[in-house]
Amino acid sequence: MRFTLKHAALAAACLAAFPVHATNGYFLPGFGVRSQGMGGVGIAYGRDSLSTAANPANAVNTGMRGDMGFAVFNPERHAQVFDGPGGSFGFFSGDVESDSKYFLVPEMGFSMPLDDKLHVAVAVVGNGGMNTTYRENFFSFFGIPPRDTTVGIDMLQLLVPISAAYKVNEDHAVGASLVLAETRFRAYGLQAFQSFPILTDPTKLTNNGFDYSYGAGIKLGWLGEFMDDKLTVGLTYASRTWMTKFDKYSSLFAEQGDFDIPENYGIGIAIKPVKNLVIAADVLRINYNDIASIGNRGPGTDPDGLGPLSGIPALDDAPNFKLGADDGMGFGWDNQTVYKLGVQYGVNNRLQVRAGFNYGKSPIPDDQLTFNTLAPATVEKHYSVGFTYRANDNLEVSGTYMYVASNVQSNCSQNIVDCVQIDMHQNIWGLTMGWVLDPGPVALEEYGEGDWAGINFDGWYAGLGIGQSHYPDIASDIDASLATTFGLTSSTSANTRSEGWKVYAGYKFNDYFALEGGFANLNDFTANSTITSPGPGTLYSNVETKAWTLAAVGSYPISPKVDLMGKIGAAYLLSNGSAIASGTGGVAAFRAEDDRYDPYYGLGVSYAVFDNLDLRAEWERFDSNEGIDLITAGFAVKF
Repeated sequence: MRFTLKHAALAAACLAAFPVHATNGYFLPGFGVRSQGMGGVGIAYGRDSLSTAANPANAVNTGMRGDMGFAVFNPERHAQVFDGPGGSFGFFSGDVESDSKYFLVPEMGFSMPLDDKLHVAVAVVGNGGMNTTYRENFFSFFGIPPRDTTVGIDMLQLLVPISAAYKVNEDHAVGASLVLAETRFRAYGLQAFQSFPILTDPTKLTNNGFDYSYGAGIKLGWLGEFMDDKLTVGLTYASRTWMTKFDKYSSLFAEQGDFDIPENYGIGIAIKPVKNLVIAADVLRINYNDIASIGNRGPGTDPDGLGPLSGIPALDDAPNFKLGADDGMGFGWDNQTVYKLGVQYGVNNRLQVRAGFNYGKSPIPDDQLTFNTLAPATVEKHYSVGFTYRANDNLEVSGTYMYVASNVQSNCSQNIVDCVQIDMHQNIWGLTMGWVLDPGPVALEEYGEGDWAGINFDGWYAGLGIGQSHYPDIASDIDASLATTFGLTSSTSANTRSEGWKVYAGYKFNDYFALEGGFANLNDFTANSTITSPGPGTLYSNVETKAWTLAAVGSYPISPKVDLMGKIGAAYLLSNGSAIASGTGGVAAFRAEDDRYDPYYGLGVSYAVFDNLDLRAEWERFDSNEGIDLITAGFAVKF
C-alpha cells in the first residue's frame, strides 16, 4: 500500500509544468539525473523510470519504481553587438548579459511490469527550452523601443511519454510511447522589427504574454542483448511531434506560428566487461532544419556590402519570406548529431559512481547570428560526474554535476546588427530519489559485491522547497536612498514578488534538534522610479539575490506525524544589481555586486507521509538591508 500511495503522489505531480534550459541545441543532454551523470546516454542503458523517455524498451529493465527529483540549471548567456565597417544603422551597440541565471527543473516518473513480458511506464520530463532576459535592448533602433526595454524570449517544452515495452524473448525487447507535449512561449522587446515591412502581422510579433501549444507524437525503441548479456544494442526513432500553433506569435514563427518538435533518432551500445562496470555510448540525430520556424534562414550576412538591411530574405523576396509566412524567416539552425559517452562503476553493494562526456556541434551557422542573439544555444562540450547511493532496499538517492563549457560564435556584416558575438556556458546540479519495490532483472548486479563501509547516513536528510520570495519595503527604500545619496525626489513602483526556491540538507541529532544548511534562490525584484526634481528623469533597477544558509532547527512533535519547527542562523547573501538611468544628461547604465552575512530565521510545519518522506511548509526571513521573505512548500527525504 505504501508504494501504491507513492505512485499516486508522483502521478499527481505529473500535472505540473516547469522551465528547462537545454544544451544540445534546445534539447536536454539526457533524460534524468542518472542519465546526465553518464553524459546523457540512455538508448541502450537505462535503469530508472525516466530512462523510458530515451528508449521506451528500457521499461523491461526498470522494474517497479517511482522517481522524483530536480536539477538546478545555471546558464550564463552573453551577447555583444557592435559596429563594424559601415556602422550598425542606428541599432544598439554594447555588451549585455542575460539575467535570471538559476532555474529549477523537476523530473518524475514511474514504471511497473504487468506480467513477465509486458511493462508500462510514464515519465514527465523537460525536452528542452530557451530563456533569455536582457535588460538592455540590442535591437533598439533609433530609440524604438527605448534602450532600457527588456528583450528576450521564454520557451519551455514538456514531454509526457506514456510507454509500453514487450519482452519478445530473453534477448530482445521492443517498446513504443505515445508522447504528449506542451510548449509555453513568450517574446518581448522586439518592437523595432514592427517598423520594417518584414512581418505578416505586426501585432502578432512581441509582447503578447504567454502562449501555449499542445501536440503528440510517437517514439519507438528496440533493445537487443548479445554475448551473454555483456553487450546491449539499442535503437530509437521519435517522429515529428505535431503541435498546435502559437496564435499570439503567428508573425514570429514561420507557417503562421507553427513550432513542431523535430524528428530524432539514434543508436546506442552498452558494454559490461564485468557485472559492476558499464560503458555506454549513444549517437543521436536531431533534425532541427526540418522545422520551418527553426530551420528556415533568417537575416544573415550582408552579401553585397550595401548595408545592414541588405540581403534580408523578407525584403529581397517578399512576401514569401516575411516572418510568419509559410516560408518565413527562422533561426537558420542546421541538423545536429550528438555523441554521448558514459561510464558507471559499482563500488560496493550501496554505491555506484559514474562520469560522462557529451558533444554536439552548435546548430547555429556563423552567418545566422542576428536572430540567435535571442537564444544563444552555442554550447558543444559537456562533462559530467554522478553517483547513486542505496540508502536501503527501497530508497535510492542519485546526484549529478554537469559542466557545459563556453563556446563563442561571432561574425561581422550580419544583417541588421552588423557585428555580433554570442556565447553561453552552464552548470547543472541534480538530485533525484527513487522508491524501489522491484529493482528489475539486473540492477542489483551492477552494484559491487563488497559491503558498504562508508559514512553512516542515519539522521541525515535532504529536501526541496518551491514558493515565492518577497521584497516588502523595496520601493520606499529606493526613494529614501535616492533622496539621501543624490538629493533626488522620486516616486517608485516595484514588482516585489517572484518565484523562489531552495535546496537543503541537514543532520537530525534527535527528535528535537537538527543542524541544516542549504542554498536559496530568492530571485529578483524590478523597480521603476520617476524622478521629479531637481530635474525630470527615470531609473530602472533590478536586483537578484541568492543565499547560502546555515541554521539550528528546533522541532516539537504535536502528534506522531506532525512537527512544528523553528530555526535561527546566518545567511551569506550574494546580490547582483543593474540600473539604467535617463534624464536631461543622457542615458547611463551600470552594474554592482554585493555580498554580506545577515541573520536568518523562520518557522514551519512538517508532516510525515512515509517513514522516510516528510512534507514541509516554511516561512523564512533573510534579515538583510532589503528584508527578504521566502515562503515555500516541498519535501524532505530522510536517509
